[in-house]
Amino acid sequence: MASVRLLLAKNMKCYREILGISQMKLAEKIGCSPTLIGKIETTKRFPSAETIDNIVKALKITPADLFTDTDNSEVLKNKVSQQKQKSQLKMKILKALDETF
Repeated sequence: MASVRLLLAKNMKCYREILGISQMKLAEKIGCSPTLIGKIETTKRFPSAETIDNIVKALKITPADLFTDTDNSEVLKNKVSQQKQKSQLKMKILKALDETF
């Protein structure tokens, strides 16, 4: 069984990369330093509960996603697919609104 720190590091990095967010961009979104993000992803630091809340909001996942020991490849494919579908729907809605007005 993987340690909590290792699960957090692995999953956080994986979800961040899937969304195409750099450590710097994630740090900006949650109001911390890129150094902290790097240290979390290398298991050198463990974030506060508030920082974990901010991370899950920024990555659009649940806290359980950060700490679940699963084969991320299938989970991540589903997350990416959902994100793409949402994005495509938003684009269709915006296009329809543009055409209406």
